[in-house]
Amino acid sequence: MRFELYHYLQPFVQKTDNKKLIAIPLAVLAVALIIIAFTTIQTGSPIALGMDFVGGTQFSVTSTLTEDQLEEMFSDYPLNDIRISGNRAVLQFSMMENDELQSLENLIYGNSAFRDIEQQQISPIYGQELQEKALIAIILSFIGMAIVVFIIFRQIVPSLAVILSAASDIIIPIAFMNIFGIELTLGTIAALLMLIGYSVDSDILLTNKVLKRSGNLDDKISGVMRTGMLMTTTTAAAFLVMFLVSTFAHYIIPGIPPIPLMSQISLIVLIGLLADILNTWFLNVGILRMYLTRPKRKSKKGGRRA
Repeated sequence: MRFELYHYLQPFVQKTDNKKLIAIPLAVLAVALIIIAFTTIQTGSPIALGMDFVGGTQFSVTSTLTEDQLEEMFSDYPLNDIRISGNRAVLQFSMMENDELQSLENLIYGNSAFRDIEQQQISPIYGQELQEKALIAIILSFIGMAIVVFIIFRQIVPSLAVILSAASDIIIPIAFMNIFGIELTLGTIAALLMLIGYSVDSDILLTNKVLKRSGNLDDKISGVMRTGMLMTTTTAAAFLVMFLVSTFAHYIIPGIPPIPLMSQISLIVLIGLLADILNTWFLNVGILRMYLTRPKRKSKKGGRRA
């Protein structure tokens, strides 16, 4: 029998009270906000920042040493990340004092185990500039999304529901990034920006169908839910394959190295897509049903108005 997530969620969504339906994703969002707040209190940042944003030194070397051997060799230095692809290793270190950096350079350049050495250093000032640009990119994405949504629907409540869903689709993956120890880098920011697009796509599909087409409300929601769930699960399947290949393929085929960045991007998108299912088909559906079935208020002349 073919598995379809739609057939499991659709009856639940149709039969569940709107307030209960809305409460589920809001509870998940609240937990995510607590995790982010705790991280902010502990570290001063809502998410751990990678070398791209805080500065540091990166060495790319040709070596036959394993990851464990490299970790042991550089145990006295602030080694943040090791990426190995074939016989090429990339080592990332946090900011160091000049004396410590000089000692590290002497160890790497003077070791016969390393060849074809390339060194790259990112200053804290440049990292700060990247932080500002990344924040501007996210803010501009939300502003652009909000403008488009208001132009399309011209109704406050449905538009705010789309924006709330999109924001939640970003906040929940950030909380999971803190749990899994995934740092914010230029690559992971790209994953978060992708989630804004996926979220808006499904929410606009739902809102447009419900507001602009005639027919029974539950039938319209069920019809668009089938299409939306097909879109989301197809995308999730592609990213699941990407995650499995980039994370575990080297256990099956030794010649294929793990790709940490691809693994992180795919995991973030997968979590975001799961969050989008909650936010679109629970939160947004609940808000739209409450909005469209609300009692009409009588005008002073005895007529009825929205």
